[in-house]
Amino acid sequence: MESLEHDTQETTHSEDASRHLNGISLLPAAATLGNLLCGFAAIVCALLTIRAGVAESPAFFARLEQLFPTYVVGGVYLIVLALVFDGLDGRLARLTRRTSEFGAQLDSLADMVSFGVAPAALAVALLLRPLADVDEQPGVAGASLRIAIAGVLVYVSCAAIRLARYNAENVHDEAGQETFSGLPAPGAALAVVAALAMLEQTGAQAHAAWALAATMLVAGLLMVSRLDYVHVFNVYVRRRRPVIHLVWLVFVVALGWYWFELLLVVLAGLYLLSGPANATWRRRATS
Repeated sequence: MESLEHDTQETTHSEDASRHLNGISLLPAAATLGNLLCGFAAIVCALLTIRAGVAESPAFFARLEQLFPTYVVGGVYLIVLALVFDGLDGRLARLTRRTSEFGAQLDSLADMVSFGVAPAALAVALLLRPLADVDEQPGVAGASLRIAIAGVLVYVSCAAIRLARYNAENVHDEAGQETFSGLPAPGAALAVVAALAMLEQTGAQAHAAWALAATMLVAGLLMVSRLDYVHVFNVYVRRRRPVIHLVWLVFVVALGWYWFELLLVVLAGLYLLSGPANATWRRRATS
């Protein structure tokens, strides 16, 4: 009898080990791959940013030069588009009732590229971009560059830790989830690209290293913190809202049309500060 039970257990383990992925849900996976490809394209923009100061860009990328004033701005828009795809993949998975472990793992890999590596690559590209009027020397050098690179390394490491921790601690169905533990990687990426976009808009190259170092250090540390951050879609989008919220939405769209960089800074700043602000308010309420 014990031998039979032992054989049955071995058979079960063998079946588990030989389990194969028979299929995937196409629409959610396509949205996740859209997220990934946008992140990869943003990394390409980072490479072109450094190349543009010392050599003419290949004709293949001429279209990007026509669409965006600089490659850094192009990378910013691509990461914002990756944010849109990241919001769509989970919605599509629940709409088609095809949530799966495969989709969750693919989403984390795409997020690491688009919201971890790509913003860091754009930041480094901006710091190392040659200045044509200073004998093609990098616009940032010395101690400020080293501090900024340290901020970039902290940011990338914290993004990896944040995504790994989320996979280990959380269920992958976010349908009823209202908060995240720690700043989500997309929110951190939004803060970084907001800083990049504003630096490009204002031309504040002299302050780029300090601004990026501070942004990436703060965003990185908030990602690995235990502060609660609101799940924007589940709390503010899915539920019914008063008509006045539609007016605010129109205002936000108008601001984005008039000054997109400022809109990114405002949205990213409010979201980053919401975690510490909520924690402070709760501490005072319970004391």
